Amino acid sequence: MHPFGRLPLFVAALASTAVLACGGNSTASSTLTVAAATTSLEVACSGESCGATSGSTYSGSGVGIWRYRNDSGSSTTTHISISGVTGGKSAILLFSNGQESSATLPSAGAIASVASSAPAPAMPLDEERSEHARDQAHAVHLERERDLANGLRLLPSRDGAVPSPRATPDVGAHRTWNDVFESLASPVLYSTVARKVCSLPTGRKAIFWVDPDATSAGNVTEADLAYFQTTFCGTSAGYDLVTDLRGDVWGGYAANWPTVLIQDSGSALQDVNIVFLNVPSSTGWGGYFTSYNNFLHGYTSVDGTSFDHSNESLAFFINAPGVKSNRGYYSSTLLHELTHMTDFYQRTVKHNAPYDTWLTEMAAMMTEDAITPSVTPDHYAKIPDNRIKPLIASGGAVSLIHWVNLGNASYAAGGSLGAFLNRRYGLAIYSSMVDCAPTLSGYACVDALIRERGGAGLDDEYARLGATLYGLLPVAGTPGGYGFPRISTSGLTLAAVDLSGYASNRPATATSLGATFAATTHTYQFDTVAAGRTTYARSGVVVPAGVTLVLVIQ
Repeated sequence: MHPFGRLPLFVAALASTAVLACGGNSTASSTLTVAAATTSLEVACSGESCGATSGSTYSGSGVGIWRYRNDSGSSTTTHISISGVTGGKSAILLFSNGQESSATLPSAGAIASVASSAPAPAMPLDEERSEHARDQAHAVHLERERDLANGLRLLPSRDGAVPSPRATPDVGAHRTWNDVFESLASPVLYSTVARKVCSLPTGRKAIFWVDPDATSAGNVTEADLAYFQTTFCGTSAGYDLVTDLRGDVWGGYAANWPTVLIQDSGSALQDVNIVFLNVPSSTGWGGYFTSYNNFLHGYTSVDGTSFDHSNESLAFFINAPGVKSNRGYYSSTLLHELTHMTDFYQRTVKHNAPYDTWLTEMAAMMTEDAITPSVTPDHYAKIPDNRIKPLIASGGAVSLIHWVNLGNASYAAGGSLGAFLNRRYGLAIYSSMVDCAPTLSGYACVDALIRERGGAGLDDEYARLGATLYGLLPVAGTPGGYGFPRISTSGLTLAAVDLSGYASNRPATATSLGATFAATTHTYQFDTVAAGRTTYARSGVVVPAGVTLVLVIQ
């Protein structure tokens, strides 16, 4: 039994064969034998804002939400008939495959008594196009990070002399850094100057290194450095909050690999280096952390990777020309990369856990959501327009856990779910992901954490997210368990996100699913009730095994 009780709905006896559709519309693509129609919708909301009064009735106002989860082993069909609607009301029929495996294709069936309509989606803004390019570049880098992290898991513990950290430099010191983003074998060298040094709550120091070319070009000014220092350093700043919730960026577990990894040594701790490089405009990256720099010189891994160009430091690299145009964005990038640095130590080095791309990226975007607006001087918020809006604009067909096309839509899915879970469970899931057992997949990790906190699992949350996104649910008047409400948690305030303003970004027709309904993917059918009609009805709706159907009327 799902967490919502079963309520009756008029169910028509349907033929045992139904036409399936890609993307949730009624275009025929294949046939599939399905069970006779014996399903029923259930009311899936409660409280004053819930407009669903029974499994077949809408109150006429508010947000009505109904759902059906197909727990059988085969596709089922149902007839949807909701009375109490009026002309102009919108209906979203949302199909959510929140499983860890793919499903067969759903179908929205045949429409009755409605007129379909929706505004054309708006063209993406220039910033959205830039974000897409940065995410694609970063995603290629992630594949290398996965190999580095998983490679360390294969290494045995070794004995050897423990190298000491570098001494903390003074302001004005010079250092040459290897930029290995494009190539580990042929790095680009940059000479930099230490411009700021600050103390961090864990006892480490943060060093802000700046390429002199970035200074002379006006790309990184004193005001910019002060902004980043405020964001990163000190009690209740970015580094403090992230490491307090998820653990430090480095520590004693690295001693299991003394001839492989850089080391802390007693009270002498590794510094954290933030390096602003005046990279060419042709580069695709906004900022990055790579665990390559956590390895020692002279080491060669079992797969033949040479670490001769490692900077042997805890280091982040920031695109200096980008800072000039949007320092809020790049400070958010810094904290995003800080999460990756923490995850490498806490999950890979400490727990020997496998590297799961979507999980580590979602964690970093949960930082963007919860931490960045609280610690940046201008309360910069990246999630609404850079994560949520692109996912709505995708028209669905984006898999959370299978990043086949490593680009903007994949990041959008992870960032949207992360922000949704932050508001559903506070920061409990965000802070606990680093400690999941290494035997668990990323999916099983998040699913278990949700259940431990009273939820019905990742499948359930993913359906709620889909209804929220493609139903364009507002802040005011949305029933509990849906939407992006304002909450206070762990001493932080997470702002509300009102999706009603994104109507022009949602495509009228969902994106085609292709041959199968991929794991952790949404699709939908959007309808508008015609003038003079009082019933919303669809017949022959096909719900594949393991898939959740959610109907939102408002």
